[in-house]
Parts: sequence; C-alpha cells; structure tokens
Amino acid sequence: MAKCKCMSRSRIVSNTVQRLYAGCTDICANPVCGDPSVLSLFAPLIYDEIGINLCATFDLGVDIATEYPTVTSASIKVIDATYTLGEEGVQVETLTGRPNCYVVTLSEITVLFAMDLFDPAGRLVDTIFPTAVYLPANTEAPTFDEDTNPSSVELELFAPYGFSYDTTGAEPTPVVNFIGFSQDTNFVRQGINLYGIAKLLDFSTDDSTATVGLTLILQSLYFAGYRVESAGKIDVPKGSILAPENSDCMRFVAGDLLNLAIKPLDLGELPTQDGCGCNCGCGNMAQNNDCTRIVTDDTVAFPTVPVVPPAE
Repeated sequence: MAKCKCMSRSRIVSNTVQRLYAGCTDICANPVCGDPSVLSLFAPLIYDEIGINLCATFDLGVDIATEYPTVTSASIKVIDATYTLGEEGVQVETLTGRPNCYVVTLSEITVLFAMDLFDPAGRLVDTIFPTAVYLPANTEAPTFDEDTNPSSVELELFAPYGFSYDTTGAEPTPVVNFIGFSQDTNFVRQGINLYGIAKLLDFSTDDSTATVGLTLILQSLYFAGYRVESAGKIDVPKGSILAPENSDCMRFVAGDLLNLAIKPLDLGELPTQDGCGCNCGCGNMAQNNDCTRIVTDDTVAFPTVPVVPPAE
C-alpha cells in the first residue's frame, strides 16, 4: 500500500492575533474585553445616485364607494417593483471611452403599492394593494403621459466597480436590483440599485382612482471596510408591563435596569507603552503577568466616583 506524501503547509496568522500574542495577551485563549474606540465595519457605501420624479393616475381595482363606504382618506407606499432586464425593460450600457460610467435605461416598471384606507376619524379600515405601470413602453397605456410618465428615461451613473450579474441563465447578464419592502427585495445588493418613494397626490372615492407621484432613485453601491469611531454599545431602553403605583417595589419594578456603573481600581500592572491590550479578566484564564509597568509619574490618579443620592 503506497503511502501519501503530504506537503508541509505554512500557517498565515492575522495581524491582530500575531500582534497581541507577541505582547501580553493571547486573544485565541482570552478574548480582550471592553468597548473599542474604533470599530471596523464592512458597510454598503453609495458611490453615486440620481433620482427622477414621475406621476400617473390609475384605477385602484376596487370599488371604494361600494366596498368601503366609510373611507374618506388614504396613504400609500411602495412595496415592490418588477421589470424585465433587457431591451424591453431596464438595461445597462457601458459608455464608450468612459469605463467608470454607465447609462441605465428605465422602462416598463410595474409598481406594487400598499394603500391604507382611513375613515373620517383616522381609523384604519383596510389595506389594498394596487399596481400601476410607470414609464410604460406602450404609448397607448392608460398611465402614459408624455410629460409626467413617458415611455422611458436614460440615467447616467458613476459606477467604478461595475454592476452585478444574473448567473442563473446560459451566460451572466447585467442586473439592476430593486430595494423594496417585500421579503425578496428588502435588502441592498452590491452594484446598481433602484428604489422608489411614493406620494399620494389625489384620491377619488367616487371613481376609485388615485394620482400617485413616484420618485425613482438609482444608485451605485458597493461594500467596503471602514474604521469608524465608536461611542459604545447601545443602551437598550426597558419597557414595563406594570402600571406605576405609589410604592417602592412597584417603582423599582417599573423603573430602569440596575447597572454596576462604578469602575474598579486597576490593581494590576499597567499596559505597555505600545498599546498592548491586556486581558481584562472576563475569562478564567487571565494572564497579565507579562505586562511591563510604565512609570510616567510619581502618582496615579483615578476618577472620582460620584455620590449616588438616595431614591425618592
């Protein structure tokens, strides 16, 4: 039976592990505690964006006067939008001689709205979900208007890292991602994104129609790592299920959460001058014996602990 001869593999260690292990703390055994002053984030960043305003009047698909006789007002928001990628809908073209910019053609976009219906007292009666075609390719479409809702529009955008691709077909094709409020669109993707904001301009209960202004915003967005200053973790507010009463126990139960806010004195050795972060004792294997004490003055000053007044 032949033996397998395996090649030796080199291990590459991250800078953080290597720096701290060479100092006074092995973070692989004892993670460093506390809040960092600077956070390293991998965040979606907008490189460029441009928006347009459109407007269309369309039928709601529901007889408001018959089915909702008490309704007198409404509000609206965009949930989703669907379109075809390619010449008959939304397409992306590279500009000749200008490789960092693209022309995005928007056309034949079907927008799904959530429309809340209210009675005269402002109470929600129901929510309906009408659809309307914006930028209709067919100039005979009911929502077409040469001035407020033309058949198409071209937008030029700075997108230095290009666009995303749909890789499900025979070959990759450019994609413009829509950001909406459906389960399938309520997130951002790297590349070129599109999202919409609606405003209800007119609502007719007699004709069951609505005139809706739509802002479409196109943006180039890419993920990148950044260092951001930190102000500490979020202080979560406490909710109470108990009605307040005039007793110490009830006020305590309904009051704020307890917090051990007084800081302990540093009885161990101080960290080295190069900023080595010693383990702060949150684990069971704290080893601070290797830290070198820095003597910068004859005395070490500690912050004054504030006096907490008694509860009223």
